[in-house]
Amino acid sequence: MTEDSFNERLAAIARALLHEPDVQATLKRTVADAAATLDGELYASVSLVLHRRQVETPVYTDDRALWTDQLQYELGQGPCLDAVWDQDTFYIDDLTTEPRYGDWGRRVVAETGIRSSLSLQLFTDPEAVVSLGSLNLYSPRPRSFDPDTRAEAVALAAHAAIALESAQTEANLRSGLVTRTVIGQAEGILMERLKITADQAFGVLSRLSQQSNVKLRDVARNLVETGEIPRI
Repeated sequence: MTEDSFNERLAAIARALLHEPDVQATLKRTVADAAATLDGELYASVSLVLHRRQVETPVYTDDRALWTDQLQYELGQGPCLDAVWDQDTFYIDDLTTEPRYGDWGRRVVAETGIRSSLSLQLFTDPEAVVSLGSLNLYSPRPRSFDPDTRAEAVALAAHAAIALESAQTEANLRSGLVTRTVIGQAEGILMERLKITADQAFGVLSRLSQQSNVKLRDVARNLVETGEIPRI
């Protein structure tokens, strides 16, 4: 692919990513575009950071990519985890001669036929303590990622990270709005039933949450859905 054609394709990908409706759709397009745009036969996945310390693979283009990611999570080591936690890009030109990670490389080759990998950290703030995750690319050929392909992958990962952070921010805002709405509805039920003020109703929800060890939003949702007020 020429530089001009790649830049045109990258611009189209960037616009499309920002118009995806949610996080899952953004991630699916990321791996599909990575596998389709970069040169060679590739299997792509995303390792996503959850709750600042857990990592999972919610999207992938091939079961071999998923298996390779999950083996790293099982062993607690591997290039995608290094990319997530330690550095921007991690490249292995031949898994059969890779000296790190114990027997991870040999197991991957034997099980999947994957021979080379490229994992790129997904981030928007280089000073952030925790990244968003990593874009992982795997190939059945050794030395599959030449300098030009690696540079293209870095550019694609940067656009994917921006789109992912935007989608996550929007999802958090939507979740917060839904939570506030449900809590407000629950307060209204308590105010009407118990003839109390809004502040008192919120206090009732808080006590129910503490006593049952259930999050306040879930207590409120149960009250709204069932109409039943638990005994305090």
